[in-house]
Amino acid sequence: MIPSIFARQPLSLRKTAIVLIVASILMWFDSKNAEWFNPVRNTSHAAMQPIYQLSLLPSYAQHWASGSLQSKEALRRENMQLKSQLIHAQAKLQQQDYILAQNARLQGILSTTKPEQFDLNLAQVIGTDTNLLRQIVVINKGAQDGVQVGQTVIDEDGILGQIINVYPNTSRLLLITDEQQSVAVTVKRTGQRAIVTGKGIPTSLSLDYVFKTSDVRVGDELVSSGLGGRIPAGYRVGRIAQIEDTQADNFRSIEVTPTANFIDNAYVLILQDKLINKNNTVIN
Repeated sequence: MIPSIFARQPLSLRKTAIVLIVASILMWFDSKNAEWFNPVRNTSHAAMQPIYQLSLLPSYAQHWASGSLQSKEALRRENMQLKSQLIHAQAKLQQQDYILAQNARLQGILSTTKPEQFDLNLAQVIGTDTNLLRQIVVINKGAQDGVQVGQTVIDEDGILGQIINVYPNTSRLLLITDEQQSVAVTVKRTGQRAIVTGKGIPTSLSLDYVFKTSDVRVGDELVSSGLGGRIPAGYRVGRIAQIEDTQADNFRSIEVTPTANFIDNAYVLILQDKLINKNNTVIN
């Protein structure tokens, strides 16, 4: 009896052999007539399509995660760049606003009415005094520019103070807000005379020697009277901000808001007598 390969072999091995034989026969027929198996081939490809798509899911997920991270990083960088550009633009706008404000202020100073007896010498504030208790600033004009001790300094709004020290190229200006400085003034509405004294702060002055019976009101404008000859007459000093009657004496306690800018006075005008030139000689 001829032994058979299927006699004593396990069932799985026999099935495998049968499948291989059938597959070989089909491959031979496919190589001879490929068009016979096209419908079967198309059907099998269609049936395997979901499996292909499922096998690609990890790759898709990886690409999506990578792209999402890159997109977020790109958006973050773009956001930071836009914020930086915005900050720079805002800084430029602030600088332009400051330049426009300075330009407007200079125009205001230069358009100040020029009195017949004075020349107006434009100067710049370049520093403050080392004694913080004094209301003194340093300007960039000195003896070489005809500056002299006692000359009055103003801005576009009113009186700032007087020159107290002169050096070749700089001068020290004592502001009327200093406690040791005072200005003879006139109430513009009534013509009443009084004295304005500094209080040591740049935002307030004191109006002294005004009786309780005097006709003064909040909002009254005070101008220099020229009494004593130290400061020329007709320049604004301040406005009455508050009036209080005390029982201690017959005088009123009056607070004055200065009209000149004592906080941001970058540019000032020095009133110089036209009869004196820069060499301090009298002009005939």
